[in-house]
Amino acid sequence: MNSAGPLDQALQFAAQRHAGTLRDGPDPLPYLTHVVEVVNNLRFVGDVSDPILLTAAALHDLLEQEAATESEIKKHFGAAVLALVQELTRTEPGPEETAGLTKDEIWHLRAQLLKADVAEMSPAAQTIKLADRLANLQEAGRVKTSKKLRRYVNATREILDVIPKERNPALWKAIRNGCDDLENR
Repeated sequence: MNSAGPLDQALQFAAQRHAGTLRDGPDPLPYLTHVVEVVNNLRFVGDVSDPILLTAAALHDLLEQEAATESEIKKHFGAAVLALVQELTRTEPGPEETAGLTKDEIWHLRAQLLKADVAEMSPAAQTIKLADRLANLQEAGRVKTSKKLRRYVNATREILDVIPKERNPALWKAIRNGCDDLENR
């Protein structure tokens, strides 16, 4: 890596690893836009300036999407960043858990696993998760159909039930307000 700061390096690393990956929806943007949105939410909505949290936010989906290995993240960004990225990597159900389930049942199972993961996260990881969920909620409002959007909003409210408002009041409130706005449109 170059002599830039860790966040700049993390964004460059994420850009390389997410290259060619797109967000959902019509006329999708490159996946990196989500990464930048999460970092911006954390920094400017959540008022978080901790370089470890911001760096982890930039890398939060790399393990989940198998775009990087744990050893690469640790080598380039350190053990503290890796630990947060590991916490933010969601647990997915295996084929044996989803056998015979409908798409709706699989979605519900995944939502419950995410809620359980979030409940076990450290306060720092929960703060990053709030910034991530805010970005995802805004994206959902643009690309999800009414049934899927309602389901996503309900799952988001369940996450807010798990993360205390005091974790980051500004991010928490932005998500709650986003849920309200989406329900009322």
